[in-house]
Amino acid sequence: MRLEDLTVIVPTKNEAANIGPFLDSLDPRVALVVVDASTDDTRERIAAARPERTTVVFDESTIPEARQLGLETATTEWVLFTDADMSFGDGYWDVWQALDLGPKVGAVQGAKLSADDAYRTYYKLFSFGIRAMSWLTVPAGSGSNMLFRRQALLDVGGFDFALTANEDIYALWSVRKAGWRVPYAGGLKVYERDHRRLEEGRFKKTLHGWIRPLMLFTGLGGDRVRKSSWGYWDDAEGGRSDAPKE
Repeated sequence: MRLEDLTVIVPTKNEAANIGPFLDSLDPRVALVVVDASTDDTRERIAAARPERTTVVFDESTIPEARQLGLETATTEWVLFTDADMSFGDGYWDVWQALDLGPKVGAVQGAKLSADDAYRTYYKLFSFGIRAMSWLTVPAGSGSNMLFRRQALLDVGGFDFALTANEDIYALWSVRKAGWRVPYAGGLKVYERDHRRLEEGRFKKTLHGWIRPLMLFTGLGGDRVRKSSWGYWDDAEGGRSDAPKE
């Protein structure tokens, strides 16, 4: 796979403290689209650190709307959705180039691990869960590390704006339901540098990460699952808070 055929898309809001390490982990050959709602100097830091192959769009919208805007702004065959509190592993870009994705692959799920000792076991189990569900052909990836064939995602309508949480995994599921393969590539590793979600409670995080998607996939609970993020966004129900994204 060619790096020139890939665009990284990241929604941001007041990520001045995170954006430097994130940008440092990007390969200069990949394009970057940032959909930003910041009131700090996030955009200025991006412009100074990565002026080439970078597009920054200012838009005060929800996370699924920001992801969709990034999808529509990108022009490459493949797009990679992530968050600003992540860093890409040292071998990430080499692994991507070594992948041989046939024409039936519509998306790829990668691993999400801890950048330090905090919650290291939790993240390893989380990534193992993604791999295990992939064996069952059920996508369960994280919005911090998911790659789509751009046209495949556009064809299924992109992101569901009614979802202010789990819109990422539901997009993977929508592509899978449309007949595309969605494999797991464990060598594509991102590392979480901000653990505030887990510090709020591992049970709550697990509830959001597994129970809600199961309800979405099966239709259990109907529209009630879509009407609330179940408290995922404590200070902004619309999903563009200063807290790290899923």
